[in-house]
Parts: sequence; C-alpha cells; structure tokens
Amino acid sequence: MRAARRVLPSAWPGRPLAFLTAALLLSPGRLRSQEPAHDTTQAAVPQRDLMDLLSRILHGKPDSVVVESPPKVVLSVLPAFGVNPSYGVLFGVSGNAFTRLGPAETTNASTVTASVNYTTKKQFNVLVRSNIFGRNNKFLLQGDWRYLDTSQPTYGLGPALPTSFKDDMKFKLIRIYQTFYRPLSGKLMAGLGYHLNDYFNIVSTNGEQGLPSPFVEYHNGQVVTRELSSGLSADLVLDNRDSPIYGTNGYYAVMNFRTSPKWLGSQTTWQSFQTDFRGYTRVGPSGRGVFAMWTTGWFSFGEVPYLELPAIGWDTYARSGRGYPQGRIKGKNQLYLEGEYRVTLSRDGLFGAAGFVNLTSTSDTLSGGFERVDPGVGLGLRIKLNKRSNTNITLDFAWGKQGSNGLFLGTGEAF
Repeated sequence: MRAARRVLPSAWPGRPLAFLTAALLLSPGRLRSQEPAHDTTQAAVPQRDLMDLLSRILHGKPDSVVVESPPKVVLSVLPAFGVNPSYGVLFGVSGNAFTRLGPAETTNASTVTASVNYTTKKQFNVLVRSNIFGRNNKFLLQGDWRYLDTSQPTYGLGPALPTSFKDDMKFKLIRIYQTFYRPLSGKLMAGLGYHLNDYFNIVSTNGEQGLPSPFVEYHNGQVVTRELSSGLSADLVLDNRDSPIYGTNGYYAVMNFRTSPKWLGSQTTWQSFQTDFRGYTRVGPSGRGVFAMWTTGWFSFGEVPYLELPAIGWDTYARSGRGYPQGRIKGKNQLYLEGEYRVTLSRDGLFGAAGFVNLTSTSDTLSGGFERVDPGVGLGLRIKLNKRSNTNITLDFAWGKQGSNGLFLGTGEAF
C-alpha cells in the first residue's frame, strides 16, 4: 500500500534514472513554452548541468539549444538504471509522453510514463503512471497501474526488529489506482478515486519451511496465498510550491481517506486515513541552502491485509525511510518525520550535497499504540541533471537501526 496520492504534474521523483533523463529532454526550460526555473539566486554566474558537459565533450561547446515551437506531443524512450536496497540494481527501458492540453500560462503539463524493468533480485516490474491536466487545470486525472513480480523481506509488526526475525516473501501484484480531481478554490483540489490491489502467488519462505513467520502469524496460522483489496477514496490536495521538482519555497498538503468494503470485492472490510505535509524554505545568507521538511501520518482500521499495512518505503515513489529497505518497518499505524538540508556546493550549480534525518514510529496490530522511534540518518551528493528544471541526480548513503543501511541512487529529491 502506498501513502497519500501526490499531485506532481511534471516530475517523477524517486523513479529510476531514466525517468528524469526523459525529463532532461522534455522538462521545463528545454522547451521555451514551459515554466521557467524558480532558482535564480546564482543568476549572475553561468549555470551548468550534465547536458552542458555532454555537449562540450561531443560538440566542443555548452548546450544552448532552445526549441521555439515544441511539438504538441513529445515522446521519448530511454534505458533505465537505478540502485536501491529493496531491489539491488535495476535495468530496463522507460518511455514518456509529454504534452499540454491548454495554454502554458494556465495549464500544467500532462505526462504519461511507462517502464519495464528487471532487477538483480529477480524482480520484474511493469509500471504506467499518468498525470493528465485538463485545459486551464479544470480537472486532473491521475493514474498508477502496475504489475509486479517481486520479493521483499518482512520482519514483523512494530518498530525495527533484529534480522533474526527476517522472513523472505515473494508475491505478484496487480495495481489499478485512478483518481479524478476538480479544483475547489485556488490551488485546492478535491478528488474521488478507485483503488485495486491484488496480491497473489504469495509465498512466505519461513512459512513453507515450518519456521516462525510474521505473515502466517498475522493470518492466525493459515496459509494465505492471496490478498485482494478494492476500494474508493476521497482526496484533498493543496499545492503552492514554487516547483514540484526542487521546491525552495511553499508547501504541499494531502489528506486521503480510503475504504475497501467487501461489497466492492475486497476479501475483508477495512479503511485507511493518510496525511502528507511538505514544507520548503531557503536558508543562509547566500540563498544556496534549502531546508525541507516532510511529515506523514498513516492509520489503518478494520481487517487490514498484511501487505496493505502502513510500511516504510510504500509511499507513492518509495522514498520514505532512507536507511531501511522497503517494508523494513511495518505496523497498524505509522508516523513519519524527515528533515533535509540541501545546499549548492559549486557556484555554477553543477554539484550539491544534502544531509537528512528521519524518524519513524510504528504501532503493532495488538495495541495500536506507538512503541518507540526508529531513526535514519544519511548524507548525499547531488549532480545537476537539468539546470532549468533544477533536476538532480541523487546519490545517498543512509544508516538505520538494527544494522540497516543502504545506497540510494535516483533522480529528483526524495520529497
């Protein structure tokens, strides 16, 4: 299960490297009719990105191409590459369609992205995501469709547990999420959505061997091979960030209530309530630093399927809980807080750095109470992929409790 729905009209943070490589070709600033970058603190110093370096290597001069009249629909197909403790190393191919259904001044960009990839942990994934804005932003149609043939260890419910609790799980997932938003007032939008998660061919390695298994224990000793949820959601989104790719000012807030009743096809009846708030502000006399804050609340009620319980790394773009693999901390309810300081190191903007701390408090399913706080801490390097949209390649190393740590390579900031 993922955290509250995000309205990100023209960015794909957290995806493998190819997604924002596609953004490099299609993103704001590469096409003159798109929005300009918001970071102008170093306007007096010529800025550089990887495309400038590549252009200098190939052509002997910096990239300065501006498309005066971009085509109505821009398509791109590129290789994908990523690194994450959850999947190891990822290889694949991704495609992107980029268009705008109305005037650039009043209409956000619409994107559809698709990818097929395989990982060194023998995971096969097909993903299609869409953010389609109507003319003058009269509506937003947001989709997330997936097929996953994947694996993931589980350690049980509650705070981070020792590795001796580890149970390797395998499962397949068909996900269909579709939400329709309409504006209410200003930047506030309300939406109604349908959400289907069909987990099947579930295998608990410990359960098959007769060893203690958190998954089998959760189902009262029964061997369960499928968990099906079909539900409806009500959503509110307020977004006044200066940029969804690299925010330096403003905030983003989401509230989401989802119900999955039996009459709609779910195996059990359950509900969830999720909140997501992100704030951004510049710090330091030079304006080259940004402090970003991210806090979420994720609460579940009723007979919640094990794989739908709140868990680290199951937010929309799998970026929460750096320092822990996806699903490492799971429970009935979860509170999450993260702060990150981002700074530009070089005057030309090519290199930057980040330091972050996150705190997670998760309850078990018996008491529903929060037991303790699990911290994560890390440092990262930033390399400017696109100077006009402020898109970075991010390379982070993070540490958590119980010996957990990992390298996280992606594009776009975690939040």
